[in-house]
Amino acid sequence: MRNKIFKALVLTLAFVLLFGTVSAFASNPYETYTYSIDGTTLKSPDAYDVHRTVTTSEMGLLDEKYGALDLGESTDLITDDAGNVYIADRGNNRIVVLNQNYEVAKIIDSFTDKDSGLVESLKEPQGLFITDPDKTSNGESYIYVCDTGNKRIVVFDREYNHVRTIDCPDDEHSLLKKELFTPVAIAVDIYGRIFVVSSTSTEGIIVLSSRGEFTGYIGAQKVTYSLFQVIWRRFQSDEQKASQVQKIAGAYNNITVDDEGFIYVTTDKVSASKQFEALTSKSPDYSPVKKLNSTGAQIMNRNGFFDPGGEVDIFNQSEVSKIIDVALGEEGSWTILDNTPLGDKRRIRLFTYDQDGNLLFAFGDQGDQIGSGNDFKAITYQRVWNEEKGKFESRILALDNSYTGYRVVVYTPTPYCDIIMNALASQNNNKYTVSIDYWKEVLKHNSNFDLAYIGIGKALFSQGKYTEAYEVLKNAYETTYASKAYAEMRKDVINKWIILILIVAIALIVGVVKFLGYAKKKNKATTLKVGRKTYWEELLFSFHLCFHPFDGFWDLKHEKRGSVRAATTILGLTVVALFYNSNSKGYLFDPKNEQSTIFVAILSVVLPVLLWALANWCLTTLFEGEGSFKDIYIATCYSLAPLPLFIAVSTVLTNVLVVTEGQIVNLLITFGFIWTIMLLFFGMLVTHDYSLGKNFITILGTILAMAVIMFVVILFGSLMMKMVSFVISLIKEITNRV
Repeated sequence: MRNKIFKALVLTLAFVLLFGTVSAFASNPYETYTYSIDGTTLKSPDAYDVHRTVTTSEMGLLDEKYGALDLGESTDLITDDAGNVYIADRGNNRIVVLNQNYEVAKIIDSFTDKDSGLVESLKEPQGLFITDPDKTSNGESYIYVCDTGNKRIVVFDREYNHVRTIDCPDDEHSLLKKELFTPVAIAVDIYGRIFVVSSTSTEGIIVLSSRGEFTGYIGAQKVTYSLFQVIWRRFQSDEQKASQVQKIAGAYNNITVDDEGFIYVTTDKVSASKQFEALTSKSPDYSPVKKLNSTGAQIMNRNGFFDPGGEVDIFNQSEVSKIIDVALGEEGSWTILDNTPLGDKRRIRLFTYDQDGNLLFAFGDQGDQIGSGNDFKAITYQRVWNEEKGKFESRILALDNSYTGYRVVVYTPTPYCDIIMNALASQNNNKYTVSIDYWKEVLKHNSNFDLAYIGIGKALFSQGKYTEAYEVLKNAYETTYASKAYAEMRKDVINKWIILILIVAIALIVGVVKFLGYAKKKNKATTLKVGRKTYWEELLFSFHLCFHPFDGFWDLKHEKRGSVRAATTILGLTVVALFYNSNSKGYLFDPKNEQSTIFVAILSVVLPVLLWALANWCLTTLFEGEGSFKDIYIATCYSLAPLPLFIAVSTVLTNVLVVTEGQIVNLLITFGFIWTIMLLFFGMLVTHDYSLGKNFITILGTILAMAVIMFVVILFGSLMMKMVSFVISLIKEITNRV
């Protein structure tokens, strides 16, 4: 009997543990993640939970009192300082106002004009903006509506009374024409300046004064043309050129302004190739998101691993993000909405960044579950009081065109998100000791969060703990503050060992001067030597050739001062130098530690040299060149003589210099390549006994011949592979039949 009771208790306990845990478990229908430096996704704790979804029925829009109309083609969603929500219901020509509990408080579909007294209606309103009375210079608060169908901006006070209407300036001398004024998005800074995005203008953002006067354009999208387009434009009319510019440049699609008057704009008109290029290079020219000052200059920090433009997913070659909205959150954070068509589906993502462009988290997905979306149209932050937390929290609201109609998806921040925001707040307020504690708490939840290491590193740097800061920042692949920390570390080393450093530097200089003097004497003595030169003498001759190319290449060919063995040695030294450069650069110049193999180094040097020698020999044989293949090979390899030294020295310097001094490294490598190219030019000139003009043309022909040889080799290789494949298939078929 006891055994039966014991078994029953065990089964009951197991049942409770198993099914009780499952029933209490709540998960979001999406994953939250960040990206590593190599572009792979790193899962992280959820930053936002799904609070609820609010349907139009729950809003009260289907009541007869409000016309029993569902939302139709809604395009924008914003909130005010009181937590009220405003929706631009384009399909029903109205603005829907909800209170902070997401219930209908007001419908704005018409208004009495303050000046004329006439009742006017809104037509297809698209963009909205509300000024915060606490963040404007005069303490006033207005509701700005892009009355898109009527090509105007209508301004209301907070009691929904008409204040003024801003039409396109009626001035024939103005750069702003009526056909270019179709406002779809709007933002207003703390001084009352109005920034308008027009769907029919590619000149940039339209800037109006607080009185609605046109003052100019800012932030025009960069336009580039292919060679074909440049030629074709010469035969186009002005109308065709204007149409082509519109297709290439594209207009912005959304805009907002932060508390300091800086403008955030988004676009989904950048070509996929240009946007992918911007993603990896972090160039702002073709980024889908920009931060501009009042003059239109790009000022966004892009310190993250990738451009803050949405999806990375490099390995899977996923579609680049189509960014359609941007919203501003706490402590300089901001979120963009990615709504990218993927065949029959969509990629619905929200990407949140800090003020330096570091990705804090990304989440969202398409689906029918609560929290997922079908077709997000707009996002905004809502600041509401949370009774449980005893403080205000910033919710994210998303306007979703779901399968069952429009709805508002409400996301609330998790404790993980709160810790990140507290860490950012401490960091922004220079409370670095406190920020370290918060970042350490973040790492307890997510040990893969590189920004936490960066935050700790910055805090340690501010406390003067440079060595510790440098080591922490290295773990997060950060270079800006790591470079500053390294500069301070280097300063301490120099102060401590200044005498020894000077002695070593002087010894190196003296050693180099002595060796060059020795090489000069040895080369001079070898000039009078009769018979075969030694291997060492052939190598030392490269120093004379580098500084005296005309005499050097003449003696190299006619006096037999060089040889294949010495030339091959120089070629080998170049390979070794390149291999050393690929694997021994300092952290600040190679944070990803992108090492290479000796095989790659050999292919990068030996293959081009042999291809050059072969192509040049084939071409110069037809054009009275006096150099044999052997002469060309030797002259080419001797031309490489300066390169190993410059590459090696620049590599050593990457372990000593900081990022801001990187131009020294680039200058050395550039100078080395220029010197090599000049030697190669004069080497071919002397070897073939050509004039300057003929030598220049021959070199261009050699480059073309190299391309032809490569094409033929690739084509031949492809044909051989197909032939082998055909033979293998034929053998298999015969074997199967037999």
